[in-house]
Amino acid sequence: MNAPMPAPARTRAPASEVSAWRAAVLRADRAVCWIGRLAVALTLAMVLVFCFAQVLDRYVLKTQFDAWDQIARIGMLWCAFLGAAMALRERRNVVIDIIDGHLSERARRVRDRLFDAMLLALAATLFYKGLDVVEVGHFQDIVGTPFTYAVSYAALTAGMAFFMLFLALRLLIPDAPVPRDAFARGDGDNEMPGTHP
Repeated sequence: MNAPMPAPARTRAPASEVSAWRAAVLRADRAVCWIGRLAVALTLAMVLVFCFAQVLDRYVLKTQFDAWDQIARIGMLWCAFLGAAMALRERRNVVIDIIDGHLSERARRVRDRLFDAMLLALAATLFYKGLDVVEVGHFQDIVGTPFTYAVSYAALTAGMAFFMLFLALRLLIPDAPVPRDAFARGDGDNEMPGTHP
């Protein structure tokens, strides 16, 4: 008895095109992650320098400059929003696994895609609405600094832009590897036990 004829295969893009596209997206992701990590490190350094300088100025230098804390707050806002986006990309954000043990692998994947799509819609909404807030902030000066509140409010829009990029990547390439630590010296894959898949 002859074996049944296989069903005609669905037409797909050649594997080389898919892998080239995937490699290009992952290269762009690595570049964006490096920029995000560098931005977080720089803003955290800014907070540290200006907080230390405020104490030094108060007790040693005694200058008339009084905006140390204002600039440190701006750095803290940027660090918080960019850091939250980087934690989302590296899957280091807080996750509560209450029902994971009761769901099948397929149900978990569907749930994750659904939540990622909802979070992407929320991030896009916050980004769009945040642009108006930044525009209003141009008319409000931060006392003692050459900045307006647009600099502070722009942290939200920049953070949401990173959120949208990383969530779009999760939806396009669900199994995208967690990026290696940009500042690590080793060549390992930077495995992080205990993180959410």
